[in-house]
Amino acid sequence: MLSATVCAIDHSPKITKHIVMVNSVPVFVGLLTVTNEYGEIRILALVATKAHAQFETALLQMKSSLELYGHQMPSYFFTDNMSDKAFLEKCFPSLTVDVVPVDKYAKFPLLQLPPEIRVHIKSTATQMTSALACIQEKLAAMSQDEKIIIGFDMEWNVDLTPGKGNNCCCCYSI
Repeated sequence: MLSATVCAIDHSPKITKHIVMVNSVPVFVGLLTVTNEYGEIRILALVATKAHAQFETALLQMKSSLELYGHQMPSYFFTDNMSDKAFLEKCFPSLTVDVVPVDKYAKFPLLQLPPEIRVHIKSTATQMTSALACIQEKLAAMSQDEKIIIGFDMEWNVDLTPGKGNNCCCCYSI
């Protein structure tokens, strides 16, 4: 029955480290909390992943609750994850009303990597193992005064749809 004009959404991994472990592995990765403009909790959900599918139903139920009790739909949603933007706008179209996007960095030229930097994207375990072997070979062939700089990022998308696997992507540059 609570309002939710201004919301904040956050995942916290703290509590899940202390509850429901199977073979010493936590069942839940986080506690999703959505609070309203008064700091009141609108949603509290234990989630197995940070995937949007884990809490979409809870958001849609909150939307139904707001409609049922005649409350205004959210105008603002604070999040620390920009990938939530389109998802939250899909759940709450009210977030797009009277919004005029500002192209803050339009005056800057696009970033271009220097030609000596190569980006390699690997999507399978075999490709990642091969990439690591290549890096180890380079390290073994180097002298003590040489150095290698590696930028590394890894994303792991979990799809809980039956029959679909987990997608892992590793990106690095040398």
